[in-house]
Amino acid sequence: MKISAILLAAGKGRRLQKSRPKAFVEISGRALFLYSLELFEQYPQISEVVLVVPKSEISAARKLAAKFKKVSRIVGGGKTRMESLAAGLKLAKNEFILSQNAANPFATISEISRLAAAVGKFSAAAVAHRADATVRFSTNSEKEIWKTLPREKIWLMETPQLVSKKILATGLKAARAQKIFATDEIQLAELAGAKIKIIPADSKNRKITRSEDLNKFSMCNVQCAMRIGLGVDSHRFAKTQKALILGGIQIAKDGGLEANSDGDVILHALTNSISSTLGGGSLSIFADGMCRRGIRDSKKYLQVVLKKMRAEHFIIENLAIAVEGSRPKLEKHFSRMKKSLAKLLKIDSKKIGITVTSGESLTAFGRGEGLQVFVIILLKKCE
Repeated sequence: MKISAILLAAGKGRRLQKSRPKAFVEISGRALFLYSLELFEQYPQISEVVLVVPKSEISAARKLAAKFKKVSRIVGGGKTRMESLAAGLKLAKNEFILSQNAANPFATISEISRLAAAVGKFSAAAVAHRADATVRFSTNSEKEIWKTLPREKIWLMETPQLVSKKILATGLKAARAQKIFATDEIQLAELAGAKIKIIPADSKNRKITRSEDLNKFSMCNVQCAMRIGLGVDSHRFAKTQKALILGGIQIAKDGGLEANSDGDVILHALTNSISSTLGGGSLSIFADGMCRRGIRDSKKYLQVVLKKMRAEHFIIENLAIAVEGSRPKLEKHFSRMKKSLAKLLKIDSKKIGITVTSGESLTAFGRGEGLQVFVIILLKKCE
């Protein structure tokens, strides 16, 4: 299932009583909407994100969201939530739409996964909190006559909400015809006659509405798992003519490394580092079999562990690469290597550090007999 996420960040947030629109108010030094963008980057089935912001904030949003690779379009919102949703819906490409309020910065991977599982049987699914207080409503305009509602039947809606694009389009058409101002996507699904599933929301996932909410919600609401991995590999220089491949690029037409594969010692160490972080084993466990099948491109080996990493919802926070060897001189290739690695790993090149040392002839690598690489990586998963 491919999902288009629409992040609704166009609200003015008058009840928050801040000078900037709500989505741009900061918690722990970061604008609210950036937390949702980071969440979407971690979820593999979300292939694109349409960010809907106030028209006056498009330029600012573009700068803040620049590092998020899945953000495909940034568009100005309307006066109402329905108008903002419609603006985002026009640009979304996939069959299923995940709508998210920027004011729900602490939604979780688990919630999205449960919604995705639910839409196999239902046309729409959303997260909500059960009412835990007595609920009453007034039956007349003067609020003199009250009726108590059964709280066990009351759900307080949150986002994310996952609805098919067709259902949303039908719901929007019905709402306009009946002059209904829908306040969430599930209301539109109701108007379209959809079968709906409500899933209990995570306790941390609550909408920020008033200024006092900012004091309640902080980064302590987000639990992040951090894992550090170490990967090492080394190869001697080949005696026969072979291209030197490092970091996924060709460094030279000759002077390659001896190996059954292309000998990319940087990608080999990187693959080992990710595998060890995830509790896995050495590169050879799966790469040897791939080599026997004629797969010698080290990028293919790296993809094996990256697939596992993303399935477990980890992202790469940063990595450090240390190369030992007296030849060739690699500094002039660092920029291309970082660009190649950033593309392979789908991260910002600023998160990649590369150093090289000659070893001053104290080891075989320092004496120019081969190359040795150490990689330390930090993975993060926030829920």
